Amino acid sequence: MMPLQLQIIAIILSVIFFGLTIQLVRKGRAEVRQMRKWLLLAVIILIGALVPAVGTQIANMLGIVNLTSLALFTLTGILLIFSLNAHMSLINAEKQIKILTQEVSLLKKEVREFDDGKKKGNASISHQR
Repeated sequence: MMPLQLQIIAIILSVIFFGLTIQLVRKGRAEVRQMRKWLLLAVIILIGALVPAVGTQIANMLGIVNLTSLALFTLTGILLIFSLNAHMSLINAEKQIKILTQEVSLLKKEVREFDDGKKKGNASISHQR
């Protein structure tokens, strides 16, 4: 069984976490599609804190001594998956930035060459007059 103090702390933290997530979306500092998993995690923590008997039964079925150990292990695993997902998104964004930087450099070169050609064309016209 989960100690009452831990239950109260989990409930308070999940409500604060849920509120913080909602606040980030409201202020436009995060998108809903990005924050869904964090909202889900807050709800799971809240449900686990409100109904610890279910979690204790699951822990016992898996051979884990108590719900706290199961919760720590599970949440650590979930956070590692979230971290890996964020890291992969960062890698993809870096690749896209690299490609965009290369494309912008090529476009700048073409514009410069076009401007140089235009200036040379104007200079040759003025010399002919």
